[in-house]
Parts: sequence; structure tokens; C-alpha cells
Amino acid sequence: MKGLLIKDLCLLRNQKKLLPVFLILAVWFTVINNDGFAFPFMAMMASVLTVSTLSYDEVDKSQTHLFTLPFDRRTYVTEKFLLGSILLFLFQALGCLCVLARGVVSPGQGNGSFGLFLFFAECAGIVMLSVMIPVRIRFGGDQGRIIFYGVFALAALLCLGLKWLIPEIAEKIGGIFTSGA
Repeated sequence: MKGLLIKDLCLLRNQKKLLPVFLILAVWFTVINNDGFAFPFMAMMASVLTVSTLSYDEVDKSQTHLFTLPFDRRTYVTEKFLLGSILLFLFQALGCLCVLARGVVSPGQGNGSFGLFLFFAECAGIVMLSVMIPVRIRFGGDQGRIIFYGVFALAALLCLGLKWLIPEIAEKIGGIFTSGA
């Protein structure tokens, strides 16, 4: 598994033009006091980078060569989840550093929901990885993308349907999130 992790980190090294853009965006979102977007954005980018390594593995039918090596699919999937967890942790740590730096530069600014944003961004990143990796491995590129969008559209419709069916619960849940901001 160590070799697979090194392979994926080397694949991510090829995206060296994209990573500074993420850093600039993380700094920008924290400068404009938008932690509510900065943390989920960083979680989404970590998930997308993890799934992009799957695309690199599919290029030129290199998965055929990859699976002739002495490991099984379970090890391959475990390594992808480990890579996703590492990237998620690193990107959220980067977001935390940006928010802490903003607090040092301009104390008193911030919305006070730092921990809440971080928690929900971590949960969202874990859910995205838990859906994206298995769907992408099972169905491939184009079909996996369609199924991925369908799963999240279904989840959004389910949430909207529950909000419509049970408005008082939705108000209580909404009150929890809007009272802290």
C-alpha cells in the first residue's frame, strides 16, 4: 500500500499548477470572512483531487498493468480512502491556518462558528469520498459521473421533500444553524 500511496502522491505532483490556486482561494475566502464557504470548498477540492488519481490510473489502460502487481482491489480501494483522508486533513489544516492567521492579523473579525464549519466540512468531505470512490471504481468515468450526480440530486430532493413535509422540524434545524451565525 505504501507504493500505491507514493504513486498517487507523484501523480498529484503533476498538478503543481493547481495546488497554488487552491492556496490562493483558501486565503481569499478567509480574508473576506467566508469560512462557511472556505472549509467545504477545501473538502470538495481534496475529494476531487483524490478521484482525479483514479482518472490517471485509467489513462492508457494502465489499470490493467496496475492490477498485475501483487495487491488486490481491496488494497487499492483502501489506499484511495487513505489518500483521500490525508488530503482532506491537509486541506482542512490549511484552511485552519488561514483562519488563524486572519485572527492574528485582524482580531475580532470572524463569525465564531469556526468549529462548526470545520466539523460539517469534514463530514461533507467524508461523505463525498464515500460516494465518489466506490461509484467511480465500479462504473468508470462517464457512467460514474452520472450516477454521482444522481445520488446527490436524490439526496437534495429528499432534503427538500422533508422540509416541505415537515416544516416545523425544518425551522428548528434551520434555527440551530442560523442562531450561531
